[in-house]
Order: sequence, then structure tokens, then C-alpha cells
Amino acid sequence: MTNSDNFSSLFTEAEPVWHLEKLYSDLEKVNHKPLKPFEKACLRGLLCRYRPGQLAFKFSWTSGAFRVELNKGLYRYIEELTDRPSNTLKWEIVGDWLAEKGYKKLETRRDYNSDNNPNNQKSNNQDWGEAPEINSLLGRETEIQELKNCISGDRCREICLWGMGGIGKTALAVKLAEQIQGDFDYLIWRSVKYIPPINQLLTDLCRFLPSVSLNSAIKVDELSQFIEILKQQRCLVIIDDFETTLQDGELVGIYRQGYEGYGNFLERVGSERHQSCVMVISREQPQQISLLQGDTLPVRSYKLRGLKKQGAIELLKTRGFTGSEGGMEQLIQQYRGNPFALKIVATTINELFDRNVSEFLKQTALVLGDILQTLLYEQFERLSNLEKDVIYWLAIKRRPTSLAELGVDMNAGSELLGALESLRWRSLIEKISEEEEVLFLLEPVLTKYVNKKFVEQVIQELGAIAKTQNISKLGLLRSHSLVEDSAPDVVRAVQIRMTLKPIKDFLVQTSLNIELNEILSKSSMQGRFWESNMTLLGVWI
Repeated sequence: MTNSDNFSSLFTEAEPVWHLEKLYSDLEKVNHKPLKPFEKACLRGLLCRYRPGQLAFKFSWTSGAFRVELNKGLYRYIEELTDRPSNTLKWEIVGDWLAEKGYKKLETRRDYNSDNNPNNQKSNNQDWGEAPEINSLLGRETEIQELKNCISGDRCREICLWGMGGIGKTALAVKLAEQIQGDFDYLIWRSVKYIPPINQLLTDLCRFLPSVSLNSAIKVDELSQFIEILKQQRCLVIIDDFETTLQDGELVGIYRQGYEGYGNFLERVGSERHQSCVMVISREQPQQISLLQGDTLPVRSYKLRGLKKQGAIELLKTRGFTGSEGGMEQLIQQYRGNPFALKIVATTINELFDRNVSEFLKQTALVLGDILQTLLYEQFERLSNLEKDVIYWLAIKRRPTSLAELGVDMNAGSELLGALESLRWRSLIEKISEEEEVLFLLEPVLTKYVNKKFVEQVIQELGAIAKTQNISKLGLLRSHSLVEDSAPDVVRAVQIRMTLKPIKDFLVQTSLNIELNEILSKSSMQGRFWESNMTLLGVWI
């Protein structure tokens, strides 16, 4: 559990957006007692769009216990405060309910250029909103030039900059915008992290951008007015965190209920003629961009990948390395040049291995760190059940795998292709070609995280059997193989060490294998991999 003294430092990004003190006070009136620092931190986290599972991770609680705490406390207070029926609140609408009651502040704007860019001559026409200040950006010269060519050279009217979390999309966009701002009459940056309704976003954009002459006899909606502005003025509009508008638990491209207008926004901005550029930054490629984009078309899709070797070395040099350490290239490859991941692992190597990269590579597996695990958790929890099944299989296989092989293992049909395409749009799987065959695989960092999730889920399922004496919820041991008979010996060895052994150790340490023998002897269970998995675990069935 986080120390009480540290609660006040969590989720402080909610402070500029919400009237927190008034909200605390009103909730205390409803509750008839002061809010605990822990409850205030939970509330701020929910307002910042953190899921209960993420908050539980932050506070070192189990997810189940944390949800019980929310359900018997904070959720009930918020329902009473907002005059809603009891037991109807879900985490994703906490902000909506409180915003309707007036606890959200009016949109605030910050103009970084007036203070931080003395060469800027158009600060009155720029609103950098929530854009972070980026002092330096290493190893992205090629990407910046390619994006410049798209926006300033080819005059693209819409572009999506997308890629895995932590890959550096926002930092790249900031530096790009600083370099091309002189090509535009107006620049505005907005984040949709808190998922404003599309009309609210458009009203905010139009409020800053110059007014246009419209036929007063015709009522024009906000989107039409916005596009008319893009026609009459050359504007650069950057919208960050776009993935928050998309629905969790579905294949990529489905919008949250009530936010379908964002899809119409992308479609019209990309298909109608104007002289401006709208850049969308997202972990996932929106469907409208995919349908409209092309190498010679005015709509482009730009997937940002990890840093190349030299750029990654330059980044590691800022963390105290010389760049000539042994194992440096292997380290970069293991983390696929992800700048966020490299910064985390650099700290570990500095503190625990005295900057000895080779020793680190010999002594430990991939390091994730709490922050990176939270980032991966966010992306994993957005997946549909079919997508989770796919990446569980890819994590088990630990090697490039064809669509046909996955189809046989999963006993899946045409729906598998849609899941793979969705995972690619989410930047979670890589696609490679070998001998005219398309293969799919996970990055090493994601493989480690997904394998850990898989083991935890299997252990949780086994524990539930012992507790409830009911085998109906046992899923992964029936649908996924712990160790593949057909895998190369080196892969089987890793599967045994990383997947089978931790589960088997859990059973032995808790004596659950004996209890399972008794339970399973009285039950019947079917599943493609059920019998072989239980035999490997030493459980008699």
C-alpha cells in the first residue's frame, strides 16, 4: 500500500481540470465524515480516467478488494451527490456525472510560446493547450522530416501519428509542430484524454480559431463551422490521446457509445477540401484514417516505431552510458528501441549493475518496472476476449507464427484475421515475412508482460476452483497449451521455465494439487489441452 503521506502526490493532473476542494467538501457532507487521503486519491485517479484495476495496482491492492472498497464507499457517495440511483455508477462515467453537476472547470489554455519560444512571432494565434514542454528529442530526425514532407510539402489535410504507448508520439508531435508552426496562420493543441463530447471539443476549437462568414439564414452545426474555418484559414490542429474515444473490449475502431461523432469528424476532415491540417495522435489507428489514407493521398497514416540503434544510444548516453558498453546493441533490440522502456531499464542498470549492461543481460530477464507495467496494462485491458486469446498464444509460442498455425491451435475461423488486424492497428503485434509466408509475433517486452498475465490468470482460476469447488470458470487450461509438443526444444525449455514451472510451484506450495485431485475426480471436464496441461502440472484427472 502507498504510504498515506504520498497519497496527495498522486494524480495531481486532475487539479487544473476539476474543482476538487468543493467536490471533497460536498462528498463529505453526503458521507457525514471527512474523506480519507486514500479516497481523495482514488477520486482523482477516476477523474483522470484510470481504471479500477490500474488504481489497485498503484495502491498495491488486489483488484477484487479494491473494487469492493469502491462499491461500498466512493461510488455510493458519488451516486448520492449526483442524485443517481444506487448501484448504477461505473468507473468510466464518474467524470461525466460530476461534470454535469458543475465540478469540472472551464477549459483552460496555456500558450507556451510566449515564454519559451522567443523567436515566435505569432503567439496570439497559438494555443498549445495540454502539450508538454519537450526540451530535446533524440534520434527522430528522419521521422520529423518525413512528417514535414507530408504536412508542409504534400499539404496533407489529415494525418494520424500512431504507435505503442511510450514510443514517443506526443514528444515527436511537439517538436514537429514547433518546427512547422510558421507554415500556419493558427495552431491549436488539444488532448481528449478526458473524452469531451465531440460538440464540446468543436465548440472549444472554434472559440479559439477565427470566426468565419456564414450564411446567417442557414443553421450550421459545429463540425461544418469548424471545416469552414479550415477552408478560410490555414490551421494546424493537433488532437492527442485519441484512443480514449474508442471502446474497450472490442476490436479496434469501435467508438464509445455516444462518441460516434469523432468518427464522423475524422471522415469529414479527411474527405472535404480545405487548406489546413488536422493531426490525430493515438495508440490505435482509427478506422476512418485507415480507409482514407494512402501514400499519395491527402490523408496519411504514420506509425511510429522504436528508436534506431544510434538514436537509442544517444538516449542512453543522457542516462550516463558511454555508448560503447558491451551488450548495448542487444539491450536496444530486446526493448525494440522503445524510448520509455529504455529510460526505465537504464535506471535499473545504473542502480543495480553499476552501468554494466552485459552483466544485466546475463543476470536478469527483461525488466518492466511499475510505470511500464501500468502502460502495458492500459493497452491489454482495452482488448477484446479474442484478441487476448491471440496474444496469450503468441506469448506462449515465443516465435513468429503463421495465421494457419494460430487457426489450428485456437480452432478459429475467419474471425481470427480480424483480431490480428485489430492487434496490428493497436501496435501490439509485429508482422514479418519469411519465405513468402506472413508471420506474427509479440515484442519481447510485451511477451514478458502477457506471459506474466497468463500465469496469474491460470493461478487465479485454479484458486477459484479450490474455493468454490466449481470447475465451470476454468478457461485458459482448456484453451491454451502450457507447453507445446511441436515447439523447438529451445522454445519448450523456455515454456517450461516461464509458464509451467511457476504454476506448478504454486500448486505444490499451496498443496492445491492434492485438493484439485479430489475435486476433479468427481467432475468431468472437456477441452483440447485440458488433459495434457493437467498431466504436466501433476494433477490426476
